[in-house]
Amino acid sequence: MFDQKAKDSGAHRQQSLMADIIDNALKNKSFYMVYQPQFSVNTGRLIGFEALVRCHSEKFGTISPADFIPYTEASGDIVDIGRWIFKQSLMDLDQFHKQGLSNISMSINLSPAQLAAGDVFETLMMHTLNLGLNPRLIKVELTETALIHNAEMAVRTFAAFRNEGIDIWLDDFGTGFASLNLLREFNIDGLKIDKSFVDGMHLNDNDFTLCSAIIAMAQRLGLEVVAEGVENDLQMQILSQLGCDSVQGFLLGKPERFNACLQRWLKEDSSRLIAL
Repeated sequence: MFDQKAKDSGAHRQQSLMADIIDNALKNKSFYMVYQPQFSVNTGRLIGFEALVRCHSEKFGTISPADFIPYTEASGDIVDIGRWIFKQSLMDLDQFHKQGLSNISMSINLSPAQLAAGDVFETLMMHTLNLGLNPRLIKVELTETALIHNAEMAVRTFAAFRNEGIDIWLDDFGTGFASLNLLREFNIDGLKIDKSFVDGMHLNDNDFTLCSAIIAMAQRLGLEVVAEGVENDLQMQILSQLGCDSVQGFLLGKPERFNACLQRWLKEDSSRLIAL
């Protein structure tokens, strides 16, 4: 009983601390975006970025997304943060294009709470139209959890996005439930193979078989596939042999702020960064 009370007390203190951190971050505008590059396996060229939000606390330094994202989803703060993410990431995509990285795409994550709020389509399209961006260069990523808990809203939102040419991707594929049914029901455009499978695909048969099956299934269904978390050459070689469409991971490029991304990839001039 005492152990449980201690655990409850510790959890309460952690929640209170996170509440203070997020409150200060919102007031002081301490959230910022980083972008992880994605590359075509066929050509080896840069094709887009995934937008990732980060949080910095003056007192505690950089706060892990694994800590602040679940809290903001539970508290509902992710809805306002998500609106800011849409605006900032699309403004940065516009600048990427204007500065010379033309025709690259931007993948933006959407949480269950944002989907439930009901205004994600209007918000995203408002910024897209104001900036004059090509909707076909924008991808929205959701986890299976977001779809399961907001099925009716997802159907309406996806239909609206699809009419405008924005792709819908299923993130962390294989880690949730009823994945095959989701692909059929929601007309998903692409899949992201979860890092947990890519990590071990060159070390054990089970992860290799899962990655191979996901890619083969996607090919049969006409879906694109991105493998995330690629960290070594052997993983890259296997994914290429299996026919994976594109990849992202520390082997090819870590998430960086806009200016660092711009300098790095303009310097590379979108040259081949994957040994084919």
